[in-house]
Amino acid sequence: MTAISGTGGDYESIKTISAVDARQVRLKYSADVPNTDMLSPGPPVRRVDLTRAILAADLQSAHMYQQVFLEDSADLIPETTSLGASAATLRTLKAGGEAEFGYSNAYTGVKLDANRSKSPNYYSYMQFGKLRRVGDGTAHVSVLVNDAPVDLPAVRAQGEFAGDKAEFFFLDDPSNPLTLAFRIGIDAIKPLVPEAVKMCENIRRMGKSGAAFLGGLHCDRPNGGDADALRVVKIAFHCAPPLGAPAGPPGSSVGQPPTVAASGDVGRLEQALAARKPVDVYSIYFGFNSDSIRDESEPTLKEIAELMRRHPEWKLGVSGHTDSIGDDAYNLGLSSRRAAAVKAALGSRYGIALARLATNGFGRSQPRDTNDTLEGRARNRRVELVRTD
Repeated sequence: MTAISGTGGDYESIKTISAVDARQVRLKYSADVPNTDMLSPGPPVRRVDLTRAILAADLQSAHMYQQVFLEDSADLIPETTSLGASAATLRTLKAGGEAEFGYSNAYTGVKLDANRSKSPNYYSYMQFGKLRRVGDGTAHVSVLVNDAPVDLPAVRAQGEFAGDKAEFFFLDDPSNPLTLAFRIGIDAIKPLVPEAVKMCENIRRMGKSGAAFLGGLHCDRPNGGDADALRVVKIAFHCAPPLGAPAGPPGSSVGQPPTVAASGDVGRLEQALAARKPVDVYSIYFGFNSDSIRDESEPTLKEIAELMRRHPEWKLGVSGHTDSIGDDAYNLGLSSRRAAAVKAALGSRYGIALARLATNGFGRSQPRDTNDTLEGRARNRRVELVRTD
């Protein structure tokens, strides 16, 4: 799961690896994207669902990074990667060399072709430059790996692309140089002058989106900032752990409740609840600013239901928690609705008696981490389970 920061709150995209073979890797992409264009009619949030294939050969040697997922995206875009750098790029950076690199500057609303002989195509929207490693040591990026915070080893690289400065953090794993974070167009958005701030206020009064971009006017970032940024906040796996992940079941921080992974590790959840300890669950995903449960949550809902079937005497409290974006009253209501949605899903989809489930919402009042960063806010948005019998 990657997070992007916006005026109305963080929104998240989920990329799920669905199949791997000798020729390619297949993934599913899902995101609830806020409508930030004041000239574009339609609902405030649009759902983007698509699939993509990445060739195994490109994962080894490609120098183009197709990090943009368009609604009409081609299933296969040869000579590109999608989730990170290629093994060749990582090797070059680690050896202290300059890596040829290109990333996409395509944008929503443009339908592109994966055939170079047709126009417009994906390759004509690539910005090229050279990446250089920053420092000689290993950088670290904190990510929730199966719901436990882990400092993943990373290679930090910077470069300039058509006048735009960019920075990338790639997982230091030759078999999977996943992009853990990037900043593209660093400080490219300048702070708004007072006249522009007034214009944005008028736009809001007219009922238009406060996150508008028009003719260079970024109402969503009055203090300026980067043109584009990505931060991986959660990784869940059902197979061998990635480099840097705990060898056994990941533990929790001192003084924090244990967590439950999305990898079939019901044992830890069962042990915690048997000891009447509260458990933070991060692998139940909701739509943007919504209580709708996303499809990727099903494995975790199923695990909870199986646990309750094994212990028919147990009753659970389900609590919702949010980050600090938005006012207290709204967050309190949203957290309550999300807890109620989990209860309803366990009842309607898995036949768990509703009398065994009680819900509550705490909004932003019980944070687990800082609300000043994308990853901190992601850790504060969670569902908590506790025994109530």
